[in-house]
Amino acid sequence: MKIQRRGLLISSALVAASLMMPLAAAAATPKDQLVIATNMSSMRGLDPNEINQLEAAEIVANLYERLIVLPADDITKPAPGVAESWSVSPDGKTFTFKIRSGIKFHSGNPLTAKDVEWSLRRLVKLGLAPSVDLRQWGLTDKNVDDLIKASDDTTVVLQTPEVWNPNLILYSLASFSTSILDSKLLAEHDKGGDLGREFLQTNDAGSGPYALRTWRVNDLLIADANKDYWQGAPKMRRVVLRHMPESSGQRLQLEAGDVDVATRLSSTDLTAVEAGGKADIQKTPGFGFYYLALNQKDEILSNPKVREAFRYLIDYDGLANTVMKYYGIKQQTIIPAGLPGASEVNPYKLDIEKAKQLLTEAGYPNGFSKVYYATPVTPEYEVAQSLQANAAEAGIKLDLQGGDHIGKFRTREFEIFSARSGERLPDPHAVLQSYATNANNSDDAKLTGLNAWRTAWDVPKDIQDMVTAAAHETDQQKRADLYAKINKAYLESSSPLITSFLRTDAKAVRKEVKGYIGHSTWLTRWDTVSKGE
Repeated sequence: MKIQRRGLLISSALVAASLMMPLAAAAATPKDQLVIATNMSSMRGLDPNEINQLEAAEIVANLYERLIVLPADDITKPAPGVAESWSVSPDGKTFTFKIRSGIKFHSGNPLTAKDVEWSLRRLVKLGLAPSVDLRQWGLTDKNVDDLIKASDDTTVVLQTPEVWNPNLILYSLASFSTSILDSKLLAEHDKGGDLGREFLQTNDAGSGPYALRTWRVNDLLIADANKDYWQGAPKMRRVVLRHMPESSGQRLQLEAGDVDVATRLSSTDLTAVEAGGKADIQKTPGFGFYYLALNQKDEILSNPKVREAFRYLIDYDGLANTVMKYYGIKQQTIIPAGLPGASEVNPYKLDIEKAKQLLTEAGYPNGFSKVYYATPVTPEYEVAQSLQANAAEAGIKLDLQGGDHIGKFRTREFEIFSARSGERLPDPHAVLQSYATNANNSDDAKLTGLNAWRTAWDVPKDIQDMVTAAAHETDQQKRADLYAKINKAYLESSSPLITSFLRTDAKAVRKEVKGYIGHSTWLTRWDTVSKGE
């Protein structure tokens, strides 16, 4: 056994070594392997109930299955996944799912309705950030055992305490957070009642088209094709993700053919790659925003005129033509373009003198100093540097600190923070729930899934009431009218969550790669990929 184990270790080392060969020595990627250059810096693990980040979500989308599928070419129309069919009761509160037979987890265990029940309950009970996908519909750790039940091996019944627009429930069940987990396997790896959390940091318990083989933090991830996948074995025998945080490194290896997909290129490198003709630039529209958050616990930042001043310190047009060329579309209102109630109004522009005037009216003619946290990745950091320079001209000194500060944002331990959000439901409620509702603004509430709570914003009651009413409304025209009103009211409230660009996710994909299709809710699949000449 020692000899066998040593052989496995040597084999793994050789695979890893071949993938980390210097650029000059590396060959083009194999025809049956997809190699993706990515940034793993913010990946903390691979637990679907814990992650809340683009790169990890794409991995989870391929290791696991979900009840509902949102096709990349029309994500507003839920399609069967693990659930081959479903029905909604006349009162709109009971959803019954028929579970597909014959699906097996990577462990060999059969996937049954009991696994679905356990997985959805686990999401709610853990109560981590992704749990908002189900908790926002009234499910809690106290009622979830009664509201989600497997009546037999092929039937799961989900009830909601109130009536919501049914698409909101279905969209939620297509999210990576509601992935179906191998409950039997995780029971074997439970440590002190953690429901398998420690195990899932570096392992998978899924039934998806790929199974996790190797993951080394900030280094390398290898996933092998699931030959027994219920929809057929994927064409790519293996998918390799390499940690390459530098845009220039990704570009060089993409152009040389050593990686197939580059996911974090700067606008400059994207322009060069596009001109080079070896890769296509894929821009996938999303439902999140690039935003600036001003902590409302801070006496200065909670002043409405100060909040308004910051809106005039963002160089919307300059950024749109440079670092945001591939990564965002200018938008200052809160409902994403293309959804009901959206508006094309963008009333703000860079105006240093206007910002100074507002600061003077607020009582800060000489400005002030604040610590500013921003993620040091493209294009977020370039946007932050632009704001820092403009703020300095208005008398505001921003101590810009890069790094992984999302934890401080989630616990309200910040002054100014900027990042991009990734709301995943193709409906206005997804954004509004996070940006425009905050039922309890106390620290003890710990509504960590909501940007409004993180920013300590006591959202005006009329806005919150309209958001709730629109989510309950089943008449689509009435919903659209409500969303138009919310959009206007949010803009006029001078929210401390300042949106500047609607998010788009840009990737460079070599021309010989077919079927790698960006997904607006981050669920890009690998089993649709093939390679041609």
